[in-house]
Amino acid sequence: MTTPNWIDNARKQVELFNVQELRAAGLIPKGSLYYPAIYYPPIPMFGSSDEASMLKDLNYDGSRHSSVYVHIPFCRSRCTYCHWTVNVGSTEQEMDDYLISMAREMVLWKEKVGIQKIYPSSMLLGGGTPTVLSAKQINNMFRSFEPSLDLTKCKQITCEMEPGSILGDAGIEKLRVLKDNGVTRVCLGVQAFDDQSLKEMGRVHSSKDAMNAIEQARKVGFKSVAIDLIYGYPGCTLEKWLSSLETALAVGVDAFQLYRLRIVPHGDKTGAIKKTFETHPESFPSVEELYVMKQLGALIAGKGGLNEVSRRLFTRGSGHASQYLKDHTDRLADVIGFGISSWSNVQGRFYLNTGESLVRYSEYVSSGTLPINRGKVRTMDDESRWAVTLSLKHNGLLKKRFRELTGLSVSEVFPRQIENLKKYNLISESEDMFSVTPRGVFFADEVVTQFYNPKYLPFPRSCYSEGDLNPFSYGNS
Repeated sequence: MTTPNWIDNARKQVELFNVQELRAAGLIPKGSLYYPAIYYPPIPMFGSSDEASMLKDLNYDGSRHSSVYVHIPFCRSRCTYCHWTVNVGSTEQEMDDYLISMAREMVLWKEKVGIQKIYPSSMLLGGGTPTVLSAKQINNMFRSFEPSLDLTKCKQITCEMEPGSILGDAGIEKLRVLKDNGVTRVCLGVQAFDDQSLKEMGRVHSSKDAMNAIEQARKVGFKSVAIDLIYGYPGCTLEKWLSSLETALAVGVDAFQLYRLRIVPHGDKTGAIKKTFETHPESFPSVEELYVMKQLGALIAGKGGLNEVSRRLFTRGSGHASQYLKDHTDRLADVIGFGISSWSNVQGRFYLNTGESLVRYSEYVSSGTLPINRGKVRTMDDESRWAVTLSLKHNGLLKKRFRELTGLSVSEVFPRQIENLKKYNLISESEDMFSVTPRGVFFADEVVTQFYNPKYLPFPRSCYSEGDLNPFSYGNS
């Protein structure tokens, strides 16, 4: 039996999606432009705000489904693709002080909204790198949560990790402390199983470190181990990407998240990768190669028995999915974020904490003020577009849920978008919901951009062809 040529198979499948037709119709931006639909409106487009504006008329009683995000901004190095607030080389004292400030922020938040405890259904420890903290600091962090968070009904706690930070005896100790404190799912930022590629990204771990880190997590007893992988960085070839995917299967991870390199900033900072792209665009894979890489991910995942349970997340079973992601997207739950540059989505309010510096963050909290400096109280127009963007991209938009949020039907609010997306076989409709088709899955970010208000589109009209699917053609409707 001959071994499948995975690259050729992926290329043939991409051809069936007819990229040229969608680019001519205005769905796909020209050139190599790409902007992931993670939040609506996009974070860099938020205006300045403050605690008073965001908490005004907020009536939070904890009855709604909610998740908690905790941001740990410390890293061993700053990756070239990172668009977020991180600190490299922080001292142990700086880390201790930050954890104290974050615990104070939690207390401030619940006092200001008038509740005794926050009862999250899921929690994500992200960053940055939470496991840059020592085992003692991790344990102290969880103890500091206790006055504010009740985790007894939390279905899943996920912790993000950098492989090099959990190696050796110290790494084992950190992993055990995390497990003892209720962490059930770990996600390692492997990014590639190729040392040259890791160097291009500014990573300080090696492929061998990544394999050892996965083994460490298994040794401690974690039953759900996920990794992140990135394609599209300078020097990335189809063969290198295929090798990383197959290595991921060989080491037996339970899930992997596959990310296209994000060049355009979508967070607080601008990653060094943007300048590299502007000065040496020829060193990056072509858009055509990026599409083949994306399809390769789906093919190799299927080969290994992993199914796509949310966009770009492939797992061996639903138990390995991120409940935090599902709460945020499928369930349109409240998200309460704590820490520098963290984001929150609470009952129609979308706001962010300061990302200026650790000192500025601490100053806010020490003065008894929540460190909010950007945000938006969503209008009904915002609410409608937010509900479509997050749910449709992932596992489908429930018509009933949309009506609960807006009082209207999806078809009444977005008739032209729905008609056009059906015309190009990008979405389908059932009695209960709207879903992306296989073609729509591949272009999910671009599909949901159709529902954006033009003032929040990431690129100008000139970046799109003037066809049926030019996202500016809908006006504000």
